[in-house]
Amino acid sequence: MIYLDNNATTRVHSEVAKAMSPFLSDEYGNPSTGYDLGRRSNKAVADARNQVAEFLNSDPEEIVFTSCGTESDNTAIFSAITAMPEKRHIVTTSIEHSAVIAFAKAVLPGLEITELPVNEEGIISLEDLKAAIRPDTALVTIMWANNETGVCQPIQEASLITRESGALFHTDAVNAAGKIPIDVSSSSIDFLSISGHKFHAPKGIGALYVRNGAPYKPLLIGGNQEDGKRAGTEAVAQIVALGKASELATERLNDQGQEKLSYLRDALEQSLMNNIKGTHRNGSSRFRLPNTSHLSFDNVDAGDLLILANDKGLCIASGSACSTGTRDPSRIMKAMGHTDERALSSVRLSVSSMNTKQEIEESSQIIISCVEKIRSLRSDGPVIFSS
Repeated sequence: MIYLDNNATTRVHSEVAKAMSPFLSDEYGNPSTGYDLGRRSNKAVADARNQVAEFLNSDPEEIVFTSCGTESDNTAIFSAITAMPEKRHIVTTSIEHSAVIAFAKAVLPGLEITELPVNEEGIISLEDLKAAIRPDTALVTIMWANNETGVCQPIQEASLITRESGALFHTDAVNAAGKIPIDVSSSSIDFLSISGHKFHAPKGIGALYVRNGAPYKPLLIGGNQEDGKRAGTEAVAQIVALGKASELATERLNDQGQEKLSYLRDALEQSLMNNIKGTHRNGSSRFRLPNTSHLSFDNVDAGDLLILANDKGLCIASGSACSTGTRDPSRIMKAMGHTDERALSSVRLSVSSMNTKQEIEESSQIIISCVEKIRSLRSDGPVIFSS
């Protein structure tokens, strides 16, 4: 099997699994207890907090462990709105993850939401952002890198504009973390969300950066864990795993890790564009993650391509949402101004540092052969393959 869907999730690194293993067996102590077994767990949590802080270039006390990116997003929005009840407006974008948009609409009644549009490259206008912020704007929340296209937003500039306006700034950095350097100390970011399973930690662990001095209200109420910022007994093994994954990601990014990802991505992308006529890159070619290629193929249904690729042992993602037998055009592609046809022909290819040059070459040949097969069978109309 060749896995090229690393924006969906990643394989747990062997060193991460090794680091967390003792806390799934002998080192099972509750970190809030006072005896040695619990104290060792408490120290492991503290060490992991230091590792995540170094990864983001923050202070350790600015890191709150959560269960995932969704909880981190929810907590940042809830915190900002409840900390400033007189402000009932937030600014976001039309391409945010549902953890941002759906939470704001469902849980915070009476909240007014402004969604900034994006251009054909998938990028917001900073002038639009300036115009959207009002005196009653509590929060601006903008995704750092889109999970579908990999397109990156001008987060540093957007956070500075927001800070100067008096609003708080949050970024969902779930798909950026581990792929590009993040330095919160040199920005005006108040809240930043990450999720471990996007950079080789297990599922079920994330973190929220909360800038010192930023107003904060916890989403989960109960005990005094996480210095009162997030109640509930800490998931020590997962936290240790996130710490180790953060340490490894820091090392990769300091050791030309971005260059390797870009090399693999570009090799695959160029091979497909050179060998498949009617191939289109979606989103900015300059402002994007080094691991992500989002392509559309003329006269190819992405759902058919995924099925054929899977039969050949290749895991890739469609650019459209699939559920209960029906498929809708990607709302991200639609927000970028693309047609339904182009949206339904789009696929996401996302590599990781664990992929090899040989896998990229094999993946290219598989996709080329699948596209050729689909196109050869479309003379009588769309073809639906069943696995």
